[in-house]
Amino acid sequence: MSKNKGLIIELTSLLDVILIMLFWVMMASSDKADKAEAEADKKLAEAQAIAAEAQDFMEQNERNIRIGEDMAATLEKFEKGEMLSISITATSSSNVLSFRRSEETLSSVVLTTYSDIESEIRRVLDSLPDKQGIILAAFIYDESTALHRDVAAVKKALENMKKDYPGIYFAYINTSA
Repeated sequence: MSKNKGLIIELTSLLDVILIMLFWVMMASSDKADKAEAEADKKLAEAQAIAAEAQDFMEQNERNIRIGEDMAATLEKFEKGEMLSISITATSSSNVLSFRRSEETLSSVVLTTYSDIESEIRRVLDSLPDKQGIILAAFIYDESTALHRDVAAVKKALENMKKDYPGIYFAYINTSA
């Protein structure tokens, strides 16, 4: 009698197929997770950009409010006569550049061809308590008596002041007309 040793089934190839399928499923799910993570990172970056824009908008709004408050305070002072007057007055020998504020003379300088008008204006502006705020100023001159070179030099110096004092506003008043 022969002994039946039974049926031997080779499972190696089946195990290979199962491992390949398992590897494929893991890779597919890993790829989906990477895509989801990349999408989440993109949305996070967009949200951070929107938050930064909102912060910038808030800061700009606060600056605008401070500028409005400065303007209101300056206009109140203007109503009370607190304006910087820069004037050229002709004397018998030369022209005099005078600086006044609220009926108070801040400075006077005789204009010569060697006068450093810009540094004198800067010195007066630096002495003002609100030099970093809004400054309303009027340059007053009589074109019929003031020398054209003096008027032109003062106007040029005043325009140069706008770079260092962004809140300064000038009116040019010719009293000869």
